[in-house]
Amino acid sequence: MRRTLAGLLFGLAYACASISIAGYLLQRTAFDPGSAADAADVVLGDKEMKAELVTFIADNAVAQIPGASTDAAMEATIRQNVNTVASMPEGQKLLARIIHDAHAKMIGDQTGPVQITAADMVNIVRDERAGDMPTLTLPVEKVTALSIANHALDWLLPIALIATIAFAFLGFTAHPERGALLRSLSLGLLLLALLAAILGYIVPRFLIPAISDSVWAHIPARLADDSLPLLIGLEIVLIAGAAALFAGTGMMQRRR
Repeated sequence: MRRTLAGLLFGLAYACASISIAGYLLQRTAFDPGSAADAADVVLGDKEMKAELVTFIADNAVAQIPGASTDAAMEATIRQNVNTVASMPEGQKLLARIIHDAHAKMIGDQTGPVQITAADMVNIVRDERAGDMPTLTLPVEKVTALSIANHALDWLLPIALIATIAFAFLGFTAHPERGALLRSLSLGLLLLALLAAILGYIVPRFLIPAISDSVWAHIPARLADDSLPLLIGLEIVLIAGAAALFAGTGMMQRRR
């Protein structure tokens, strides 16, 4: 009876640990503006997001820099400069703060507007006259569903971590049988592999862009695609580990 209880407790511990780890992966792709800023080149690899940002900046620059709206050559130069900045690594670093704020606004971490200052415009447009422009506000709206999920993860992950430690401690005090412990661990690894695939890739890659029409909802999808090779490697390790533990459990039973 005690061995069965120990196996159950360890199963719960592994389930809570899986939620913690998979939830962390989701946070890193969907709810971490810092990650979006650090991967500005990846984010701007999305044609729609890049076009949204480039067009907004260029349109405002053309409208407010004297003579640009009536001089086709000047307008073309401004638009080309903005597009070039958004396409080069050095320029993408200039846009990283804007991407950070847009992501933070979308998930409810930032209440204020997403602003592009005159100093930003000078560096992006490559025209000193842009320094006289007023601060621009990028039209980014909070997505309520993402805001709720974001703040829910903030308290869910610490609870899951505490529950992992508590269930593991109780499992050890129940004197688990070695074979039952290995079986529950192997199942825990399979559960982690499943949750990591769902929360680490499927949710940010497909679900989040589907619940919002905002082009900025593509950020999690871009980050998920960028981290896919690492996730595949993690899946291989987890599944191989689970298979090895299952095999080890079978060998122990045959020896008995």
